[in-house]
Amino acid sequence: MHSWIWSLWVMAVLTAGSSLPSFPKHTQVEESMANVTVTCRKDFDGDITWTFNEEELDRVGPEFKLLNFDESLAGEYSCYGADEILDTVHVLLKDTPDSTTPELKCWAENYNCTFHCTWKHRHYTVVRLRNERDNGTWVSSSPEGVFEVPHLTDAHSEEATPLKVTLEALTTNKDRFLQINKTFYLREIIQPPSPQIEVFKRGDPLEVDIKPAKGWATPSSYYPLEYQIEYRKKDNGQVVQQLCCKEQGQTNRHTHAPDCWTKVRCKIHVRVASFRVRSRDPLLKSNWGQWTEWTNAGRRAKQEKKREKGMKSYEKKKKKGKGKKKGAGKGKAEKSSLTCNETRL
Repeated sequence: MHSWIWSLWVMAVLTAGSSLPSFPKHTQVEESMANVTVTCRKDFDGDITWTFNEEELDRVGPEFKLLNFDESLAGEYSCYGADEILDTVHVLLKDTPDSTTPELKCWAENYNCTFHCTWKHRHYTVVRLRNERDNGTWVSSSPEGVFEVPHLTDAHSEEATPLKVTLEALTTNKDRFLQINKTFYLREIIQPPSPQIEVFKRGDPLEVDIKPAKGWATPSSYYPLEYQIEYRKKDNGQVVQQLCCKEQGQTNRHTHAPDCWTKVRCKIHVRVASFRVRSRDPLLKSNWGQWTEWTNAGRRAKQEKKREKGMKSYEKKKKKGKGKKKGAGKGKAEKSSLTCNETRL
């Protein structure tokens, strides 16, 4: 794909955003106890009247003041001319994050064009977030409080400018306003998803083949991962963590990186009851990613089952083949081969 097409596509994602019908179009955020001026932003040749939360106010004119502003005065102010609405603004009381405010957490499972953030508060239920650095539009969260945020970071070059995200939140009745800002580099929030695992050999030693998650960046030589295995000993239930690269000291002669960053068979030289695995970017020393589910090491290894099944199938075919004339079944084999070639085309 041409670079300019790629850039256009990413910009389209950034500007698409999500519909945010519950967030007011016009807001005015004010400090507690301030003297606030509310202004009708549309000209009208005649008397201008006002409502507050849809109730009529004894105010006439293009603007008026709210003295000693507090939560009781926060809400929706609308101005009217000749019984037609001219303008509406939500005047909100500014809240400040403190020790009880939930942390805005962000992470990326890959070096692709999106990262995720999560934030949830029982009082602040109207929430939106945007990527300020790349001039992205506001996005809303899932019901679980997770935001999917597009970005324009180039994974193949040095990240010179950190990402900056801004979260804005309103209380359910839309009278209080909270803003949270967070700055970070994409490389600082990488948390790879759970890797793929397959038991190669059970017993002592336990041998586990590990590969990156299917969605992880490629090639693996450019985006390596190191793996950590956590296991419960069968004898005493002790939980132990071990780097899978620890005992595999060979390095690639071109990159000087450990071979076990790209091809991993983790060996545990004790009797293991169960285990799980996680990964991280070893070059950036990123955060550790998600653990896999605990796997019972006592079950038969998948590779062993495959080998045994393959041997039984081979022996069965071998017995059936005895007594057949040479060339028997040749036509079928050629037909199958032709179909396979057509499929490839």
